[in-house]
Amino acid sequence: MDVDIQVEGEECQRTQNRGKAIAVDATSGVSSQSKKVMKLVVPRKVNLYKPHSRRTTTRDIVEMYVRKKAALKNMLRTTKQRVSLTTDIWVSQVTGASYMVITAHFVDATWQLKKLIIGLKYVMDHKGQTIATVLLECLAEWGIEKVFCITVDNVIANTSAIRRFHRDFSAVSPESLVLDGRFLHMRCCAHIINLIPKEGLTEVGENVLAIRNAIQYVRSSTHRLNAFDLRVTTGRMSRGSLPMDIKTRWNSTFLILSRALQFRTAFDRMEAEDRLYNDYFLEMENGVKRCGPPSLRDWSAVEKLKRFLIIFYNSTLVVSAPTTVNSYKCYGKIVTIERNLTALANSFDPELKVKAPEMLQKFLKYWDGIKSVNRMLILATVFDPTKKMQFANLCFEKLYEKESLESKAMLESVGDLLRTMFKEYNTRFRGSTGEASQSNHASSSQAPPESQDQGTDRMELVVEDFGYERMDCVYKEMVAWHPKSFKHKRLMIEASRSKHEVEEGG
Repeated sequence: MDVDIQVEGEECQRTQNRGKAIAVDATSGVSSQSKKVMKLVVPRKVNLYKPHSRRTTTRDIVEMYVRKKAALKNMLRTTKQRVSLTTDIWVSQVTGASYMVITAHFVDATWQLKKLIIGLKYVMDHKGQTIATVLLECLAEWGIEKVFCITVDNVIANTSAIRRFHRDFSAVSPESLVLDGRFLHMRCCAHIINLIPKEGLTEVGENVLAIRNAIQYVRSSTHRLNAFDLRVTTGRMSRGSLPMDIKTRWNSTFLILSRALQFRTAFDRMEAEDRLYNDYFLEMENGVKRCGPPSLRDWSAVEKLKRFLIIFYNSTLVVSAPTTVNSYKCYGKIVTIERNLTALANSFDPELKVKAPEMLQKFLKYWDGIKSVNRMLILATVFDPTKKMQFANLCFEKLYEKESLESKAMLESVGDLLRTMFKEYNTRFRGSTGEASQSNHASSSQAPPESQDQGTDRMELVVEDFGYERMDCVYKEMVAWHPKSFKHKRLMIEASRSKHEVEEGG
């Protein structure tokens, strides 16, 4: 089209330069010269909205994939990047086929967290041998020869897979694993934390179903929503949305239950005043009378459960954050959960006193005892420059009491691990080339972006925490009142100044 316009402009310019009069054709009303120009001006018929064929699209996507993969493989090979892996097996609900996804995680030279899906492989079974074989083949395909840890779900097959992987991958190179792979196996914090709330929600399934049905009724039409909104207004409650949950995600169920509890009075008024609301629960659903409306027993059970779920919910927000580095927060969240479950087990509330020990035992069963947590999670906490060993020591004292033998043993074991890791990295660093040393130094000199961790901090406390003891808050308070802290010095100066003014006034 641009070419046609250019030809039109050139033809008109030549016509003006010649200065010739254009004779008009009596039969058509258009001069022969104009007809010539019009033929040049009319654009070709091009359908700009016609999509490419499936073959062309497939070819373009494959070519783009090949180029991108080659560039990423070259980057991993030249930087000799050490990666951490996460893997899981997904089963298609339609075909029943199993697919294993493998994701590599690493921090690049600019201190940005990178996630790279390096494999989505079809697998015949979920056995440990199969998982280990697929992992090894995938790493060989990408030329990855250095692995820090592998995070997997807490199932027996994964334990067997990591054992087989460790045996075979350690022969790739002397630097393929860290500390001979003693801390290669990392249990997924999010998976373990999610298992316990799911079991808790299962136990109160009918109570949750009654409240979910009440919400579904309110959201089903504008008329019903207006009727509910009227009860909210007359009950002098603050307005807000009433979302539906995703049944397969316990955290979304927790959020709708928390919101429904805020509107409990409005639901009670609906039951007392709205006939259509009550008729809705008399209907049959799958041959059974629909559960509801929510009774006092339902609200009480959900309210008790909320006291537990809030502990896990706030922790899940941190360990499941997909775009920020949060490994240094995991151990603090684990300690927070155990501390608060232990406190609830000693509560005066008889129902909480029965429920809390059950959840605590499940928590310790999945972690195989708090002492068996992968020590690398504790080291990640120590590497946080705002906490270092002080925060780890605080966690040990909170778990095992101050100056106890267990607390001292944990502190000593972490110190030994730090020294051992330093010696290994120091040896490898000295054996590396000068060029690699300079590049490592250049990478470490760049500070991480200030906004990297702000998203997690904003998410952390979405709902009230019932005054639970959170280890990060305990540590901040301890630091604030430390004799060397700025806040403590400022308060001491103000106190001294006030005392001096009183003495002068006297």
